[in-house]
Amino acid sequence: MIKAIPLFLKEQWAFFSFYFLSLILVLWVFLMRGLNVAVFLDAFWFMTYLLVMVLAIKFYAWYKKQRALIHLKKETEVEELPEITSLSTTERTLMELLESAIKQKDEERESARLQNTDLKDYYALWAHQIKVPLSVLDLMNQTGTIDQKQTKEQLFLVNQYMEMLLSFIRLQDFNNDMNLKEISARSLVMKTLKNYKVWFIQKGLTLKVAESDFTFISDSKWLTFVLEQVIYNAIKYTKSGGLVITCTPDQKIVIEDSGIGIDASDLPQIFQKGYTGYNGRVQDNASGLGLYLVKSVIDKLGHNVHIESTVGVGTKVTIDCHQDALQS
Repeated sequence: MIKAIPLFLKEQWAFFSFYFLSLILVLWVFLMRGLNVAVFLDAFWFMTYLLVMVLAIKFYAWYKKQRALIHLKKETEVEELPEITSLSTTERTLMELLESAIKQKDEERESARLQNTDLKDYYALWAHQIKVPLSVLDLMNQTGTIDQKQTKEQLFLVNQYMEMLLSFIRLQDFNNDMNLKEISARSLVMKTLKNYKVWFIQKGLTLKVAESDFTFISDSKWLTFVLEQVIYNAIKYTKSGGLVITCTPDQKIVIEDSGIGIDASDLPQIFQKGYTGYNGRVQDNASGLGLYLVKSVIDKLGHNVHIESTVGVGTKVTIDCHQDALQS
């Protein structure tokens, strides 16, 4: 405490200046009126005692604040500010600004923690998923039964999963990776389908793309990724029949398949990360990542996606390309 006194007195220069100016003014009044020096000394000592008492009270309040701030300075992580009484208006404003900065830092730390957890969960699911085609390729290599058709299929899957991983990483910085421009819906669909024509032939599935078309504003690269995931799922879960894709006049891309369908109890949860539902558990070849990414991308683009399905009949995916507000 003794060491703090010089620092405190140094900060009171304005107070001392006022005291000495007041003393000079009193002295001037006494000289002008020709009063007794003893009266002036009485006034001087009264003012000095008053000065000392005021300084003592101010020092006590100042020292309490100083101790609290020194303790705060020693902490490596500031989570909560100490309660300090008798703050000036300026000091209180500064404390509020500091509290706001601490709150913002906590929010950023929590956001980073959630993002890190999200990344870890995704990588774990992705690593589990990509093991399947790699295991098939390794088995063919070990047994010497290299099948060109099957090798091509498995390499396609590896490429598909790699694209999912890259898309997930880019999704973390979506706004900087987005390029909005006018798109022809049917042209985008046809371009995407080229990558899957071999699968239609191998599985004996039919494909019908309606002649209707519409143009809209969006990001073609991200929408291509969305269409790839939806079309791949439709092919994977369709054993017979085929797909019908329509670009409707009301700016919707509708993809219908005659596949195994989705159980009604699974529909409300199909966009959740890691959720595979009954079909994924039965076939053991789903990661629950595709539709999660589809929903994430569609939301960020300001579009909407809706899925209807009946077990044993098929699934209908509707991508509404009307654009609401973009998400950050």
